[in-house]
Amino acid sequence: MPEISKEWADWIHDNINAGLGKDPIFKILLDNGFEYEQIKQKLNHTPSFSTEHAKVFASDKKAAEVQIAGLYPESIYLPRAKKLSDNKAEIYHIEGFLSGQECEKVIAAIQNNMKPSIIIDQEKKEKAFRTSSTCNLDIQGDPFINMIDQRICKMIGIDNAFGETIQGQFYEVGQEFKAHTDFFEKNELPNHDQGYGQRTYTFFIYLNTVEEGGKTDFPRLGFSGVPKMGDAMIWNSLLPDGSVNYNTLHHGMPVIKGYKAVITKWFRLKSPLKPIEERSIKTDNEKITAYSDTGFAHAKLDKKIHQQILDLALKSQSQTDDKSNHSLELPPSLKTQIEAHIKPQLEKWAGINLTLSEVESIQTHGDKATISSHRNSKDSQIISCMMRISQDIDENWQFQIEDHFYRQHDIVFQAGDMLFYEGARLAHGREVPMNGRHVTDLLCHFVPK
Repeated sequence: MPEISKEWADWIHDNINAGLGKDPIFKILLDNGFEYEQIKQKLNHTPSFSTEHAKVFASDKKAAEVQIAGLYPESIYLPRAKKLSDNKAEIYHIEGFLSGQECEKVIAAIQNNMKPSIIIDQEKKEKAFRTSSTCNLDIQGDPFINMIDQRICKMIGIDNAFGETIQGQFYEVGQEFKAHTDFFEKNELPNHDQGYGQRTYTFFIYLNTVEEGGKTDFPRLGFSGVPKMGDAMIWNSLLPDGSVNYNTLHHGMPVIKGYKAVITKWFRLKSPLKPIEERSIKTDNEKITAYSDTGFAHAKLDKKIHQQILDLALKSQSQTDDKSNHSLELPPSLKTQIEAHIKPQLEKWAGINLTLSEVESIQTHGDKATISSHRNSKDSQIISCMMRISQDIDENWQFQIEDHFYRQHDIVFQAGDMLFYEGARLAHGREVPMNGRHVTDLLCHFVPK
């Protein structure tokens, strides 16, 4: 029979303080091999079930694990994320998921709709347990909030049919949310299931940098999340077998100075709206390693090389009547010069050694041309370079590209500009038709060595 160690004693203390009933604690201790009388003495509590009922808990737990089979989400990939814990819990930190401007707009939406926060078991909790203000953010009536919601789903890779509505919270000085877990207790789940099952991942975003206080403390894991504008924390409330993980107990610490604003989105095991097979929405390309900070960067093409490519393009264009949608292969010697110029810059930017996989032909696009949003080949076009050779346009023909956090960017080119980008994992294209006579580009592709 195992002893109730200090670590278990601390766990019991934390969960009782968090408002968890002694019966659920009793059952968890039984599941972990402790004896009925031993737990009864430690908790100074006689549970609502008998010793005979206690004997079937282990088999009940196994049945629950069988029932959960096929429902539990596969592992997620979060680009540019730092894993914060060991095997006690799955928890991550992402810097700058939202921009400062985005955070300010979300805060304004919260302040326009907030009301005093509630908790699931409100009657059993002390009044000071959760003292913030909160609101559900309407994705239907607000295109901006809908965009944030979509980005969260894309980032974690779970279809929104398996997610709850984004919730905003606002904490003033002295306000807090005492130690709690995000999953539903066994007695709570029937009232909150509605075909969605248990909560799995929490996607939590700080909307401002708190002047003092307001950390998110994980007492069982031994660290705290520091509230910094735009940063996100993501954690899984379940263990790999689908059972709840009490190590994810967390405390929204009191704000000492200033205020704290956050948003939270919870995901569920299943959905009444879509089959389990449609839960994961990330493509294989999106699971490619993210090498650079944002996924793209501007640079300048060497003037001599630019002139050589331009002379070649102009000569070829002068020999054809149709200058739109025109292509031209480069001679091997010029490809070698281009590789020698671009490769060291790309390697420094991406932080990896690269091998040239392809130099495309020079491409000339005519008036009203478009390029559908796409991702490059995950086998041969991981890191790419686009060079603007020449253009004759009436207005900028913008290049749209997502960054690692699914923000949309519009890139404007001038002749001689280069764009380094992670073309295999980031969606990019030119959906808006070009307005002008021609745009001539050259693309090179590389793969990690």
